[in-house]
Amino acid sequence: MVNPLILIGMLVMMVLTVVGALYVLVYFQHEEDRNVAWAPKIVVLIGLSLASWVVLALPLDIANTKADGGLRIDVVWQILYTTIAVWCSAVIPFAIFYYEAEDPDSNRSQLVSALKWTFATVVAAVFVTFLLWGLLGQAEIPVAKYTLPSSALLSVDDLSYPLQCTGSQCGSSEALLTIGVTPSVYIMAMISFIGWFFFVVFGGIGIAALPLDLINAYANKPERISLQEFAQQKMLLNERAGKLLEIGRRFTAEGRHVRRTRANRRTYNRFKQAVYFLEKDWERCNVAYKQRGGNPLVYLASLVFGCLSAVLSTVWLLHVMIYVFPNPPAHPFLNNYFIALDRAFPLFGTMTYAIFAVYLLLCTIKGNIKFGLRVFIFQIHPMRVGATMMNSLLFNTELILLCAVAVVHFCAEAFDLYTRLTDINMLLGVQVENLRVLSAFFRNNVFLYVFTILSILSCMWLLTFPKEKKQENFDDDDD
Repeated sequence: MVNPLILIGMLVMMVLTVVGALYVLVYFQHEEDRNVAWAPKIVVLIGLSLASWVVLALPLDIANTKADGGLRIDVVWQILYTTIAVWCSAVIPFAIFYYEAEDPDSNRSQLVSALKWTFATVVAAVFVTFLLWGLLGQAEIPVAKYTLPSSALLSVDDLSYPLQCTGSQCGSSEALLTIGVTPSVYIMAMISFIGWFFFVVFGGIGIAALPLDLINAYANKPERISLQEFAQQKMLLNERAGKLLEIGRRFTAEGRHVRRTRANRRTYNRFKQAVYFLEKDWERCNVAYKQRGGNPLVYLASLVFGCLSAVLSTVWLLHVMIYVFPNPPAHPFLNNYFIALDRAFPLFGTMTYAIFAVYLLLCTIKGNIKFGLRVFIFQIHPMRVGATMMNSLLFNTELILLCAVAVVHFCAEAFDLYTRLTDINMLLGVQVENLRVLSAFFRNNVFLYVFTILSILSCMWLLTFPKEKKQENFDDDDD
């Protein structure tokens, strides 16, 4: 029998997250995309909703387990993960390929180009996943093997426990129980495994960069300038814009935007970084003159959220080092905190968990931008209020989805006292973490060690070099 309160709570959560995803889409979309590109917007809306659902499914799983709610949450998990896998490997790539294939100077069909690249992506993903499932789709679960002679059992007249057994024939040993996993569970493993790589790199950088950038935004807030200073800065910005326009025209005229070589991608990424900083400097100049330095409450809020972010980052890293790394754990730490909140009022525990989980996703987005501004391997896709192009929204939705499944895995492992006996513990903690080959990464906490080390190194680096080097006068022929 399904508990109606849990069912109603699940439906309300789904509706609220869709409304929240719609607000984010409208809040960040560019003015040029306001009444166009409806298909990519639907893709982004569903993608952001899926990310919210998979993160909030964990407290739902906990509530269903404790209240014996009757919901098949294991099926819900597999549906969510499989849908996210489809969204990340087929739907979002198609939308990105179609959106970026638009070229007024080319006769190529957008649809054909997008279908070609999407087909190649899907075939590769399906082939690799099912090949690995066929070869490595077995979980080797550590168990304790107890031996007991039959005479000891036959001599027992009742079922009282514990059974008394002495002698060399009685004992215990470690063993491995090998079970095959279903394709849906292996898809969960693959999408989680891939998501961990993105989360470790971008989340590790972002957990240090997010609080520091918020505090720096307050420390370096724009100061009020005069009309003469505004005109002088505007002239300098016009010169930078003219140089970038010339570089962009030459880059396009030579056809280098079509030839996807490493040098061309690097030059284009540097160009994007230069444009990004030009726009930021122009916005800062406008705020300094037209808005008299801007609203001080906005910068005060940045300082407050920066301090709160610093606390969250510190608590996360402390929890990992106190509870996850030691064996046995030194202290339950946040587990006790969530359990106590749930006992006081279940919604408090759910809300606090959501804050910690969503914070990691925000760190991931910040880490991606920070990484792209300093290393020109990837193209930057900043999220800017009212000025985020659709390809950037699609890219960040893909990143959020991949990292959301890693965040769920991270939280299920970090809060295993809080999440014990749940379906996600059975799926991830028992099956996925003990899969052949993948178990070496999870049992030895490889991802979490890299995440922690990268977080500490990023903090030290950003404190030493808080500002990115602007690519203002680069030559587009440079490597």
